[in-house]
Amino acid sequence: MPTQPLSVLACLLALLAAPRVAVPAPATAPAPTPTYGSSLGLGQNAARPPPDLAALVPQVDIRGRPMLGDPAAPVTIVEFIDYECPFCQGYAQDTWPKLKANYVETGKLRYVVLDFPLGKHERARPAAIAAACAGEQGRYWEMHEALLAAGGQLLDTELEAQARRLGLDAARFASCRADGRHQARLDADIAAARAVGARGTPSFLVGASAGDVARGRLLQGDEDYAAFEKLLARYLGTPAQ
Repeated sequence: MPTQPLSVLACLLALLAAPRVAVPAPATAPAPTPTYGSSLGLGQNAARPPPDLAALVPQVDIRGRPMLGDPAAPVTIVEFIDYECPFCQGYAQDTWPKLKANYVETGKLRYVVLDFPLGKHERARPAAIAAACAGEQGRYWEMHEALLAAGGQLLDTELEAQARRLGLDAARFASCRADGRHQARLDADIAAARAVGARGTPSFLVGASAGDVARGRLLQGDEDYAAFEKLLARYLGTPAQ
């Protein structure tokens, strides 16, 4: 009997009985991790998360600051003011009366003032303190308007004369101005103005009301009434008056 076929058969059986060895799959490169902004053509920036857009909008805490108008008004304007600034005085004379009549007194706008005395105006800070001290006697807005109408005449004698004209208690007014209790609040106003990007006066933060926080668009310069009217119409969804 020939032995060759049996040898071949034995080899085949041995191969079939041998344990199978797994063959590794061809190595492939891992899928790239998507990077923020890559789909928008913004470049590679995997380390930075998407920005908080609300945090990028200028905003300021307005608690305890002087306010006119309905607290529930849909739009808020914050004015950063320097009483010695001629542009603030011009705005107070030409633009503010129209804003007050058409928007504040009609319940559409709440108006807030923060002090931003510039370093070049030596009497702006004492004037801001005088307004705050008048506010302790319920006459902030009257003093505010008087100081702006004074045309930069803000020496101590003028501040005392304004207090007398408003019927303030002279001793209380003098004590308030001397003891420095409004200095910290004034410094906080200055810091808030700088934080939102204000560089001069008058500057205005205009936006939809949001409780004790005002946020929105920063306007810088002596804006005329038409500019405010156009911007407020956008927030209120109404045609300009």
